[in-house]
Amino acid sequence: MLVNAILAENQKNERGVRMIKRKTGIIAFGAALVLMAGCSTGKEANKNTANSTVTEEQVLKVGIESELSTADVSLAMDNTACSVMSQVGEGLFSFDVNGEAKAALAQEKVEPTNDGMTYTFTLREGATWSNGDPITAQDFEYSWKRTVAPDTASPQAYYFEGIKNAKAISAGEKDPDELGVKALDEHTLEVELAYPMSYFQQLLAVPAFYPLNQTFVEEHADSYGTTAETTLFNGPFVMVGWDGLNNSWTYEKNTAYWDKENVALDKVEVEVIKEINTGKNLFDAEQLDFVKITGDIVAQEKENPALTIRELPGTYYIQLNTETTLFANKKARQAVALALDSEKLANNVLNDGSKKALGFVPTGFVSQDSGKDFAEEIGDINPVDLTEAASLWEEAKKEVGLSEAEVNILCSDSDNAKKISEFMQGSLMETLSGLKVTISAVPFNNRLEKSRSGEFDIVLGGWTPVYADPIDFLNLLQSENSNNFGRWNNQKFDGLLADANKTYANDYQKRWQVMQEADQLVAEEAPLIPLYQITEAYLVNEKVDGLTFGPLGSICYKNVSIK
Repeated sequence: MLVNAILAENQKNERGVRMIKRKTGIIAFGAALVLMAGCSTGKEANKNTANSTVTEEQVLKVGIESELSTADVSLAMDNTACSVMSQVGEGLFSFDVNGEAKAALAQEKVEPTNDGMTYTFTLREGATWSNGDPITAQDFEYSWKRTVAPDTASPQAYYFEGIKNAKAISAGEKDPDELGVKALDEHTLEVELAYPMSYFQQLLAVPAFYPLNQTFVEEHADSYGTTAETTLFNGPFVMVGWDGLNNSWTYEKNTAYWDKENVALDKVEVEVIKEINTGKNLFDAEQLDFVKITGDIVAQEKENPALTIRELPGTYYIQLNTETTLFANKKARQAVALALDSEKLANNVLNDGSKKALGFVPTGFVSQDSGKDFAEEIGDINPVDLTEAASLWEEAKKEVGLSEAEVNILCSDSDNAKKISEFMQGSLMETLSGLKVTISAVPFNNRLEKSRSGEFDIVLGGWTPVYADPIDFLNLLQSENSNNFGRWNNQKFDGLLADANKTYANDYQKRWQVMQEADQLVAEEAPLIPLYQITEAYLVNEKVDGLTFGPLGSICYKNVSIK
């Protein structure tokens, strides 16, 4: 196999702090804007639940950071949407606690035929939708063809490019019916690839590849996935109480779910909480069982046994709009990059366990040939040099004919996003003469909308891995990728990705080198500037059992119980 995932879990108690750290040793490792993810579950969670004494009332109360943008699997790209999909939906596979694909609606993992180009999956029998309809291979065929169809305008259609004809279909050059996926009968699905992908079955664990009930989707047409009532579910839970705009909803146990006997929770109450202190106070008052915290709150809670740290191979970054006069200039982009101190941001501002970003692709991806980490082998290609930044900035202003400039940072209206933006604002205005920086902190869904339409100068976002390969990061900057918000178009970079995805698909060492060259080109051209490598911190009530934190996918509630 060209790529494989080998991840190690480290659980330890230190200074009374309960910390679950993922040390990823990943052979070509791969949301979420931050974006994409699939559900991560594992045997550990099942074991914990089985050995615990549960209370009569099985209700989990959760606080999350941002509002829900969509419940349509063809459109769900951000972390919140994909997390919701992972609670209420399911695909052929899910992620286990080590980030490996394990059978879900598929009976088992399979060996490809036709030199790695054809996969034939058998679906488990008896699985149904929440309305009682059987889940069939046709549901997968319909879903995948719908996602790649140009009319759907799916931001994740590019994930299907490894399937035969997908890219041509998305470009409007072929009909969706020509996609290399076919339901041979109700329980058999055949998939033809455009080129071998050894991580293909892992990719199938992400929500983009979940099935859709054609009758239900077409009945609701454009309103599908815009409310709980206009969405159909096939996962451990069904969603109740989301009207498309509100910031609270409930997951209720799905009585039609094929594995309902292993779902202990009766319901999960979800509340969007953007103020970190509010979430912490609600947790302390036992009104929340599980909530994410950041910044100074993490440092303050280091002695709290409820603190859980999840290390991810993910990167927080900014994208610069290369269609603006200023950031079409390479020197202007480089000046911004050199003016931002990743280590200072991670250690002095965030102070939550996050660390300096060496480059766009984070540490955690290890070569199966050399045993070396992808990012560490390249070295630090994300330096800070204030003198050089100031010099390049002056050159850039002359080249674009400006003596002064004003740029706006677009970010979500969470505490953490605003804190990061304020750090950048101060750093840039202090270093780059004549630059005025303003900040627009808007609701998460507005930030996504403005990002996709190019209504920004600088936009703050991030990416956590969808599948185990560095190409999952690099693909974001391919010129035609819908997540290339800054509209950077570099033929050399596109050529390197084509080589990595196709030309050297069967040459592991050469493919690895090409991906590293692409990462170095991102650093040189600076259309995207890495800010820090992500660490997530949570407070978890001691009565919550079976909650696992894998390196891939969303945190799922299927295996959780309340002691």
